[in-house]
Amino acid sequence: MSIEQQLKDDFQQNDKNVVCPPSIDIRVMNAYRERMLEEIGVQSMGRRRRWSKAVMVILLIAVVSGFAYAGRTLLFEETKGNMTMSAETLEELKLSKAQLERISKARNEVKTQLNPGESAVIYLTDMGNVRSLPFIPVSQPDVNEDLDVWRKALMDRHFDRMPPESLLGTYRFAGGMELSPFGAYVGSETDSAALLEELKAESEETGKDLIWRKTSVPASFPLLTYTTVYRNADQETLYLIMENAPDSKVKIQSLAPPSAEYEELDLNGHGAHYFKNDAYVYTDSHFYQEISWMIEQDGESIIYRLGSDSPAMTKEKLMEAAKNL
Repeated sequence: MSIEQQLKDDFQQNDKNVVCPPSIDIRVMNAYRERMLEEIGVQSMGRRRRWSKAVMVILLIAVVSGFAYAGRTLLFEETKGNMTMSAETLEELKLSKAQLERISKARNEVKTQLNPGESAVIYLTDMGNVRSLPFIPVSQPDVNEDLDVWRKALMDRHFDRMPPESLLGTYRFAGGMELSPFGAYVGSETDSAALLEELKAESEETGKDLIWRKTSVPASFPLLTYTTVYRNADQETLYLIMENAPDSKVKIQSLAPPSAEYEELDLNGHGAHYFKNDAYVYTDSHFYQEISWMIEQDGESIIYRLGSDSPAMTKEKLMEAAKNL
């Protein structure tokens, strides 16, 4: 048996232990595959069904193939407690302006057909050559516009740092939502492959270059993501995202094109990561930047992300807002 076939068989055997959302937020997807050889023990998780303690969560890109791609550059990787976060650039994600505009148009077209709280994935025939982006997630978030109610929901999830009413003096609370504001897809490699084939088949049968399906994030999903949204008078947006995985070991990976910028920062004496993507597929501006950091308490970790899709937002302003949190 060839090494390629052996690896493929191993990945198929373990695919139920791998969770692949795209974003973000995304937000969550799988462009990086490493064999899961940690112990598999499972336990009850309250509102979630049973998942393996060893769960890999890959954000932003979903890949059907189980093999690594060439043209990768690791920007950073950090582990605290039960969570690991990292970022890489991938040569294949170097998309043209026309491709980015096509993705934005498709996401907006589908989003108008979703009810609050619904998510979907989109298949575009002209993206078929980008193996690491087989379909695009989109969501119509169910937004909680009451800050007190939203804070109580976060307290019930054991977050001890509550979102402020405003950031930078001019960005006011606009709402809170579960999961990433940009859409999410959750499924094993087998699920992803089956869905992709279904979308392809319908495209070939109908001749349409855009096919989409509603999807759902199971209540049992081990990674919990909560996004607080702030907007200023010009409708520019800041996203405060908090993530934890109370009962699982989770790896979160962000992927971006080679043009992405990364810098390690000091945030009030703690290490933080600045990441800027000027070819982001989940915003109309095709721009997204964020500062992220991790804290650990009682053996479990929380990841904080403060990001913006406004090109007018500077790194210095974003850093100022992060420091005040």
